[in-house]
Amino acid sequence: MTEPVFEDICAKVISREHESSGIGTLNEKSLHAVLKEYLEPDNEKQEIKIGSFVADIFDGERITEIQTRNFHGMKKKLAYFLERYPVTIVYPIPNEKYINWIDPSTGEIVERRKSPKKPHPQEMAHELIHILPYIDHPNLSLRILYIDVEDYRLKNGWDKSGKKGSQRYERIPKSLAGEKIISSVRDYTYFLPDDLSEAFTSKEFSKKAHVTRTCTGRMLYILMKTGIIKRIGKKGREYIYAII
Repeated sequence: MTEPVFEDICAKVISREHESSGIGTLNEKSLHAVLKEYLEPDNEKQEIKIGSFVADIFDGERITEIQTRNFHGMKKKLAYFLERYPVTIVYPIPNEKYINWIDPSTGEIVERRKSPKKPHPQEMAHELIHILPYIDHPNLSLRILYIDVEDYRLKNGWDKSGKKGSQRYERIPKSLAGEKIISSVRDYTYFLPDDLSEAFTSKEFSKKAHVTRTCTGRMLYILMKTGIIKRIGKKGREYIYAII
């Protein structure tokens, strides 16, 4: 499908969801609904019971699970599905994001700005670590979708600006910026940062990927699990890793 088709689906689904649920009640549900419609417009193939679980999409041959977060909660379902069918986990990552700040007393948008945060696929490690036993399963693939979104937040936080600790009101997908399919363990090289040396430390990986050391530690563990890297020594207190 093309980007204009995705944008049309966004408009249709969000309008429908607003009419049935009301603004401010969707949050991640609107994103999930848009992706499900985009990936499989035939609703007879959506929400299909397989065993004691329900698949987001099942076309008779392949299962597609849309997971915006909480991979931990899908472990039992994933274990059951993988023994029977190929499974694709679809994971959306915000690409270009605009933040709209809402005055909680009036409901008016009082500020809109573009988020400076860039998408870093390595941050997916925080979710992938929960399904570590399955990431090298031959029936598992990942489909990462980069989505441009509008975030709406209430200025009801605890600090003077009302932003820190604020509540997300709604997240609306706007357009599809790109995607990446991980269909084999060798495809996990995608999570190696650009310009990374053949031998590197955790600190060097973290700097190149622009992610936290905690995130880096998890991603390095995943990359070792998939056979992309290995430990080859130590530099002071840090391990040295090499790309295989």
